[in-house]
Amino acid sequence: MAVGRLTGPLALLMPGQSAQYQGMGSGLYRDVPEFAQLMDELFLLMGAAGDELRSDWLAASPRVPIDHADRSQPLLFAIDYALGRLLMDWGLRPTVLLGHSIGELAAATLAGIFDPASAVRIVRHRVGQFATVPAGGMAAVAASRAQVQPHLRPGVDIGAINAPRQTVIAGAAEPLRTTLATLRRAGFTSAPVPSTVPFHSELLRPVAVAAGPLLASLPVRSPQIPLVSGYTAGYLTDAEARDPGYWARQPVDPVLFWPALTTLADAGPQLLVESGPGNGLTTLARRLPQVRSGHSEVLALLGPPTGPSREAEQLAAAAARLGISPP
Repeated sequence: MAVGRLTGPLALLMPGQSAQYQGMGSGLYRDVPEFAQLMDELFLLMGAAGDELRSDWLAASPRVPIDHADRSQPLLFAIDYALGRLLMDWGLRPTVLLGHSIGELAAATLAGIFDPASAVRIVRHRVGQFATVPAGGMAAVAASRAQVQPHLRPGVDIGAINAPRQTVIAGAAEPLRTTLATLRRAGFTSAPVPSTVPFHSELLRPVAVAAGPLLASLPVRSPQIPLVSGYTAGYLTDAEARDPGYWARQPVDPVLFWPALTTLADAGPQLLVESGPGNGLTTLARRLPQVRSGHSEVLALLGPPTGPSREAEQLAAAAARLGISPP
């Protein structure tokens, strides 16, 4: 992609589990006051748990590893949302949003479906329920869903379709290990997804059931910004946005990221901007025919992890390419 200012309708891509890395966003918190203020607003909504989360996030030697869901999930939500809000506060208006897993909750908050206080309650409730989930994990397989499906063992499910030949599976530890061994014998390679929870598997069904009463009690609005669903691969309807069951099922249902990304790209030339840690979603988006042909372009606000000391520089460079002059 040529260096220079990028223009066109703006689509924000908001990452989820596996995007996390130690120290993510902490450089922005230190060096970009507007970002720090947005993060502090979310930590305040979390109460005492927010104080502990912030302290451990910024610590040189964190007490809890970043891949633990107690850390990765609330921080991914907060950083995705804060970066998106920052762009909007700087004058950019996204035309569409697409989030991956917990990233969709951040997108829904930016779209006005949930207010930040309600979204924080959802995140905290989910995280509290993860302790009840049996031990398990996730892995990305270099194969299509159709190729993976016949090799699944009971207790292992399709967790995400990230690309035509990148399928994530999730499940309990032992059947997941057996399934991966079977896939290796069949000639398919895989890599672990950093997660202490088997997201998007039936093991999380009790989490969805437990979330029902809370979600039914929260105020919701129709999306103020169009949002492509990572679970239906279509544009989120008003009825879906207002359905507590849709949001309750999020940790269980498979993420149809590639079909959703294709729906978004088919709308016409766009600028796809990753609003969150790393560049995992823009790496996937580069596989789109619209991006390969140059009709659409991609940009990661933070790019590949290079350490907290360079995050403000990365964001400033991305802002310049977007034509933003931060205050």
